[in-house]
Amino acid sequence: MKNPLPSSVKLSLAFLVFGTAWILFSDSLTLTFTNNDLDAYNRLQNYKGILFMVLAALLIWLVSRKLYGDIERANRQQEEILERNQLLGMATNDAIWDYNMVTKECYTNRTLQELFGYTADELQDNYHWWTNNLHPDDKNRVLDTIDTKLDMGGTVWQDEYRFRCKDGSYKTIFDRGFILRNKSGRPYRLIGAMQDVTDQRALQQQLVETQTKHKDELAQSVLQAEEAERKKLGEELHDNINQLLGVVKLYIQHALVNPKMREELLRKSSGYITQTIEEIRGLSRSLLPPALNEQSLLESLYQLIDDIQQAKEIHFKVEHAGFDESRVPDNKQLVIYRIIQEQLNNVLKHANATTVVIRLAHYNDRVQLTVQDNGAGFDPLQSKPGMGLNNIRNRIEVFNGEMEILSAPGNGCTLAVKV
Repeated sequence: MKNPLPSSVKLSLAFLVFGTAWILFSDSLTLTFTNNDLDAYNRLQNYKGILFMVLAALLIWLVSRKLYGDIERANRQQEEILERNQLLGMATNDAIWDYNMVTKECYTNRTLQELFGYTADELQDNYHWWTNNLHPDDKNRVLDTIDTKLDMGGTVWQDEYRFRCKDGSYKTIFDRGFILRNKSGRPYRLIGAMQDVTDQRALQQQLVETQTKHKDELAQSVLQAEEAERKKLGEELHDNINQLLGVVKLYIQHALVNPKMREELLRKSSGYITQTIEEIRGLSRSLLPPALNEQSLLESLYQLIDDIQQAKEIHFKVEHAGFDESRVPDNKQLVIYRIIQEQLNNVLKHANATTVVIRLAHYNDRVQLTVQDNGAGFDPLQSKPGMGLNNIRNRIEVFNGEMEILSAPGNGCTLAVKV
């Protein structure tokens, strides 16, 4: 793309051509008109000079009018482009910049000025202003990427970096620029937009930290649950099974030295051993996962209710009309069973309830579980969640579920779960 001649050069060339032509042809015409009479020729020189000035002035007026017309049209186009850029800059939240690599001129919209707190005058030398305010840890990397893009013939450049504001603070910026090149492939203009992503990156970092913290809390809860299970197992073995076996051992020892009471003692020992076997079976059933591949979820639920009713008089009501457990994967069935088991354990320990209602239903693509009792209840805002509720919450969160506790002192408790 060839650069047009400046207007001053065009005007000088026009005057030079006209003056040269006038000198060459006017003298020849004057000599011919005066028949080589030098006196007459000299008299006409003054008139010829005046005529030259008139014609030269007319020529300058015509040429300058044409040149100034071109300049005015170019200025109007430049003003229209500038106005268009300003309107586009006002219509977007992006910080727009336009850098001419040939003339070193730059344009920035008001958003960019407000984003960093600089005035338009301070942004005149856009390139040095930009490079000087790049974060020291990001500067070399950013400059290397844009220089590589300019040298390798790329047309789109983008990067994310920290940029210094006028008050000395830094903002995280996502910058995307387009490289304009001439026919020979040399870059001559850069146009781009900056986006302030400081808050987004801060939220992302906060989310990562929250997820990490939650992961640690979940792992801690799992460890606490395991310790609670071990403690429960130890208490059951010590308080029930160990005592029963101790009594059996004592009876057998007496039977060995007391033949008269041997039959009665052995009979009692057999009864205690049978009771011990039932205690171990019940303990195993509570610790091991239910065989849902052999029993359905509802069958396992009714078996759990039967085991509870053998130890305590509680009226259970199970509502599952329309519930199709074949739609629920096995791993989620086990989670639902464990949630019910955990909540019923809470009811037995704390609620002193006489009635428990368990409801299972489908809610869109989720399973909705409700466990409601008529026990003592509590204030969820005042009471700290115990190990049982924390275990339920952890199981639900594995499947992105939801849990809600509705309770009040004297009005029982309702656990609502969606998995």
